[in-house]
Amino acid sequence: MVNFVIIFRTCDVVHSLHNAPRPFGLDKRTLIKICFISLFEAVQGYNYTIYVLGDKLSDEMKGFFARFPVNVINGSWGNDESIRQSFLLADRVKDEDWVYFCEDDYLHKPETFKYITDLIENRNENFGYKPRRLSLELLVNPSKKPLIIHLPDYPDRYQPRYRRFSLIFLSSYCHWRQITNTTFSFFTEGKTFRKFRKIFEKSVKNADDGYLSRRLYGGLLLFGKALCISPIHGLSTHMHEGVMTPSVDWEEIYNEMMTKVKLIEAT
Repeated sequence: MVNFVIIFRTCDVVHSLHNAPRPFGLDKRTLIKICFISLFEAVQGYNYTIYVLGDKLSDEMKGFFARFPVNVINGSWGNDESIRQSFLLADRVKDEDWVYFCEDDYLHKPETFKYITDLIENRNENFGYKPRRLSLELLVNPSKKPLIIHLPDYPDRYQPRYRRFSLIFLSSYCHWRQITNTTFSFFTEGKTFRKFRKIFEKSVKNADDGYLSRRLYGGLLLFGKALCISPIHGLSTHMHEGVMTPSVDWEEIYNEMMTKVKLIEAT
């Protein structure tokens, strides 16, 4: 069975690094709570360990996380150093563990880990086709590339100026599309993290996920060191207005999570 190590990186001091408005009028602490609960509930029934990597957490948020079976590490780092700390944690996992680097403003669908587990357990079947002639698939070689999984499906990927040729895969529950870039929220194996550790470490400066993406996924040509894919429809959404994963009723999930937050706070 797949073993997940989740590193939930959070800070309730900063509302938004880029001052982008949050959906549903959410303040940062409520946002963290609903996103964490959606993640925590989605991983139930699977093998997992959760580290909450807090940056200057308030007493309110410390009390919130104390209600869950998680390992809380709280420091005073700033964004770049907290990313570095998450990488130090990841360097301790087993080769076969799947690490989920997760920022605190991603809301998850209930079926997230069901879909991820199916993809991982059947990846030889999903990626193992060997084309007989020269093609994009032969050049990318998906059956051999280390795999990185990014859960949201950003809407700009459907805009004419950003559309790209990429490989499409089918698993038991959804399609997966090869993509060119991620944030610092993604899944990868412990051995993959260590293989590309220098790239990860260099990306820490100025939280440069653009550098990380170019070096690992290959930019517009997609001939990178790793194969990065995201689900269609997305299994999570970045909780900023204008970039939320399309074709999913996120308001319904938000309302459900808000009900659970209120129940927790009432006890």
